[in-house]
Formats: sequence, C-alpha cells, structure tokens
Amino acid sequence: MEQWLPRRPLILAPVIPLVWTVSWLCIVSARFLMGIRYPQPSQLQDSVLLVSALVLLVNIYNLILIYQRTDKYRNLPTYGPRAMLLAIILIVSIVLAWGQPQVVLIPNRLTRWVAVFIALNFIQALLGEFFTLLERPKTRRKLASLYFPTVVLGIAGIYIPLYLTLYNSWSTSLLIIGFILLTCFAFMSWQNLKGIFSKALATNSVIYEMFIGIHLVSVVLAVICGCCSIILYHQGSLTFIISSYCFVAGLIAYGITGLIIGAMQRYENDYRYGHVNGHPQRYILLGGMLMLSLLVVNYYFTK
Repeated sequence: MEQWLPRRPLILAPVIPLVWTVSWLCIVSARFLMGIRYPQPSQLQDSVLLVSALVLLVNIYNLILIYQRTDKYRNLPTYGPRAMLLAIILIVSIVLAWGQPQVVLIPNRLTRWVAVFIALNFIQALLGEFFTLLERPKTRRKLASLYFPTVVLGIAGIYIPLYLTLYNSWSTSLLIIGFILLTCFAFMSWQNLKGIFSKALATNSVIYEMFIGIHLVSVVLAVICGCCSIILYHQGSLTFIISSYCFVAGLIAYGITGLIIGAMQRYENDYRYGHVNGHPQRYILLGGMLMLSLLVVNYYFTK
C-alpha cells in the first residue's frame, strides 16, 4: 500500500465541506438581510452533488492515506481511535448530505440538520488537521495556525445565521455573545500574526503574499464592521446592512485565507514560479486592494 500511496495526509481536503457549508449559509443569510434571494436549491442540486462527489472521493483517498500509517504510529494510542472516528463521521456526513441534499448541501437557513452537518464537518476538519500536523516536520518557528481559522468558520456557521435572522427575545443575548466572540477573535488574530509573517518557503510566492494581504484586510473588516453591526443591530438601517455584509465577508475570507496560508507554509514546495523579487509589501497591498475591490463590486451588482 505504501508504494501505491506514498503521500502524507492532505492538508485542505478535510476542511472543504466545512468551508462550503459555512460560506454558503452565511452568504445566504447576509443576502437575505439585503432582500436578495438565491436560486431555489432544486436548481443547483445536480451541480452541487457532482462537486460533492469529487470532494467525497478526495476525502476517502485522504482517509486511506491516514489508515496506511497506523503501524507507524502504533505507539500513539489516540491515532487509531481518531482515525476510526474520522471514518464514522465521514460515513454519517455522506448519509446526511446525500439523503437531504437540498436541505443540507444548499441550505437557505439554519435548521437542526444543517447545524448537525456543520458540527460533523467541524469535527472532521479538526481531526484532519490533527493527522496533517502529525505528519509535518516540527519546527521552532511559529507557523500560522490551522486550527484557529477552522474554529472561526465553525462558530460563524452557527452564530451568523442566528444573528442575522433572529429578531426576538434572544437578540440581547446574541449581541452579548457577539461582543465576546469578536473580542476573542481580535485577540487570537493578533496572536496569530507572528505565524502569518513567519519566514517560510512560501514567502517566495506572489500568490502567498496576496493571500496575506486579503487575510489582513479581512481581520480589519471583521472587527470594525462587526462592532458597527452589533452597535446598529436594532436600527436596521442601511449602515447596519452594509456593515453586516462586510462582517460576514471578512469572517469567511479570514477563515479561507487562514487555512490556505497555513497549508502553503507546510507544503514542501520551493515555489520556483511566481517568485517575489523584493518588496513583498506591494503584493500584500495588492491582495488587500483586491479583497476590497471584490467586496465593493459584489455588493454593487447584488444590491
């Protein structure tokens, strides 16, 4: 088996289901606030099922890569049970997703089954990252965290739909929770900056530096627009809608770019193409401008 599948567990494959579900649900919730509705789930079902089948094959392949290293980590008592748990979660997720694709894979609101699916995807992502980090060489340099962006996406998938669509006696509690979560997010993002700017082979890549720019802008958007959104929550004004939209976009961009940056730091690639020839700040700035431009254009064409 080793000679057929010599590669180590994949880094990003286990988090793809979480990224998709949370991104779709949060964007749908934000656009619902703007009075915009997406196409009916039945119109997208076939395309989404096709993509999900490809993601499923990749995750099955990743599970095989994990199981072929069971003997290598025989002295690690948690390796086998975690691999078994990952397999069980993958099976349950398949049954849930393919049994109710319109409800789970293309959700338009947070339901009980969607929350369960997000929880399964969240655990799958954390387990996948455990096996990924176990296989990567240890270094004294602080690298960008893979766990924190995953936690951000997992919490956002539950909190954002409730925050944007629930207007009742729970509103005050949601606002208090929001302030606490936003404070923790700002603090942990600051702590993670050292890892983001860590000197790695990936710093030679133009794309990597642009992702850093997008990542930094997303932090600012999430914190500032999140505070504005919470403060203006009961007004329902245009400023509240815009700030909420930017808040959601910032959180999603933070989670996705954080995972990509962490993965690129851990891939053993010399990035011989697209080298940064001095002044990486210009590419960081370019990435930030690209993020803001896409946000403005997207809002303009969907309002």
